Amino acid sequence: MDRHAIVTSDLDVVGRYWNDRKFEFLGPANDLFLSFVDPAFCHGEEPCMEPDDLNMLFTNWLLFEFPVFDRRTPLEEFIAHPPKGSDPTRLMRLEQVARTQFFSRFAILDKDPGTGVAALSDVVTKRRYDVSDPFLCEMERWKDGSIGMRIACVDGYWHIVGQTRLYDRARPEHTDRDGPGFFHEEDRILRPEAQHMGFYLRMLRDIIGIEGRYRHTTSIRHDTETAAGKPQS
Repeated sequence: MDRHAIVTSDLDVVGRYWNDRKFEFLGPANDLFLSFVDPAFCHGEEPCMEPDDLNMLFTNWLLFEFPVFDRRTPLEEFIAHPPKGSDPTRLMRLEQVARTQFFSRFAILDKDPGTGVAALSDVVTKRRYDVSDPFLCEMERWKDGSIGMRIACVDGYWHIVGQTRLYDRARPEHTDRDGPGFFHEEDRILRPEAQHMGFYLRMLRDIIGIEGRYRHTTSIRHDTETAAGKPQS
């Protein structure tokens, strides 16, 4: 099994563990997520989403960002109190994920389908990352824009984690100052709490929220080619 598959398998274990215990925290998390993002389809407006799509977006935030257990996320809680018999090497990898993971939008510089590694540049910091993501590398149409995704470094290699990919076909330089995910000028008056909600939730609000800046230019594909990562704007 290659490095990327191992990291994905590790996170699948965490996801299955919490899926069986979601009643412990799902209610408060769901209320916060929906009240801030306020998806347009809940109001009968575009873009429409399938329940699985919204669940994927919600889970990405819940696992990595929601500090439900004494300020620990579900991922951090799994590491702090692992199930009996957990593999120590798996826990070491998960600790690296928890320590290094972050979500941002990245300009797509280059892709190598042969190795599954994409050269990406963070639109916020301009830092370059070589990220293992075979799916992104195989998507020929995803080339000139930016990709919103969560990445983490394990054993010196960067990987996509969470499997959410949000492609924006606009050229990155057109949205690198006040594009999806940023704290906008109008937020200072209308939604000051957005400053503390994080880049990921702000981006979801911008592209699928009923009051989202970019909602009217967002489309969601449901064909198998884009099944791993949805809204495209």
